Amino acid sequence: MAITWTNHKDGTTRITNVGCVIEKTTNVVRVMSDVYCDVLYATVWNPEEQRCDTFAVNYYGMDQEEHGSAVVDIHEGGYAEDYEIWLLIQEDIKREQEAIEAEKARIRQLEEDTKDAKEACLEVVKGVRCKVVAGRKVAKGTEGEVFWIRDTHYGTKIGIRDEKGVAHWTYARNVAVLLDGVDVDEWGNVTEPAEGWIAKWDAIYTKRQEAYQAKRAKMTRMDDLMERMGNPSRYY
Repeated sequence: MAITWTNHKDGTTRITNVGCVIEKTTNVVRVMSDVYCDVLYATVWNPEEQRCDTFAVNYYGMDQEEHGSAVVDIHEGGYAEDYEIWLLIQEDIKREQEAIEAEKARIRQLEEDTKDAKEACLEVVKGVRCKVVAGRKVAKGTEGEVFWIRDTHYGTKIGIRDEKGVAHWTYARNVAVLLDGVDVDEWGNVTEPAEGWIAKWDAIYTKRQEAYQAKRAKMTRMDDLMERMGNPSRYY
């Protein structure tokens, strides 16, 4: 037996979806603005359409022409094999869709990481070499190393020292950072490095970390020397 429908007026019954009932569930549903009731749902195999359908079978406690009761019988009828094959196909479709979504997520993450890496590579900080590409006070094309940087009300102001030791003062927005393997045009547009922005930033970050650690080690040695000079009894 699958879904048995009972007519409230004459008590007659009819049976549908024999060998096709996959699952039955009960949920609370608001049937009117302030009226809720339990509703029995049946999920059945549709052999003609080769799909699963879900519909209400019984609104408990509500006035209806007929109500139904369901018995799960998909594995006992003649459609069991069709349903199992459909399930396997759905699993394949799900895995394929998950793979597609995972690839989309990977591409999105790669694009975000590349954007962040590019911004980090081109950030104007102390020690980087740059070229003036905008502004009026410093000649365009002037190149130098950033030796001073301050945030002001009008933007980030920087000082760059050219190869002759002459200092120039401008804003960070007026310069483009110069990197090995990256070309900069007269407007500040840059080409992509052959290794990509992520690998480029990894190399820059590693180099900066090594320089920072070397500076820290030097300062520690200097502090140790000064302490010995100021407190020789500690060592003798």
